[in-house]
Amino acid sequence: MPLLGKQVALKVADLGHTAATERVHLEWTKRLEAEFFTQGDRERDLGLKISPLMDRNSVHTGISKSQVGFFEIVVLPLVKAFVELIPTARPLLDSVNANYGMWSRQLQASQAAIKV
Repeated sequence: MPLLGKQVALKVADLGHTAATERVHLEWTKRLEAEFFTQGDRERDLGLKISPLMDRNSVHTGISKSQVGFFEIVVLPLVKAFVELIPTARPLLDSVNANYGMWSRQLQASQAAIKV
């Protein structure tokens, strides 16, 4: 496998929770959000500008919106490229699509609730 393929495989492994079962994926997403907020708290304490998505006190548009964007911008293009390199990895993409669908449905439901 060429170096680029190895780099893609490593990044896909780093984002492995996006292809896990919904229960496991949600747990890891919750842990990552807590880690982000802890970093934002530390940045605030140090008088630094708080990084995007890391300020627990800002107007929060909801985790589903940030996750849909993350899947669309990072996860799906990366996993699709990986499956092109290794076609037998197709079940990985199917799992990612399932979690993306879950976030998309949650986002649609929250947006519909706001309109009511």
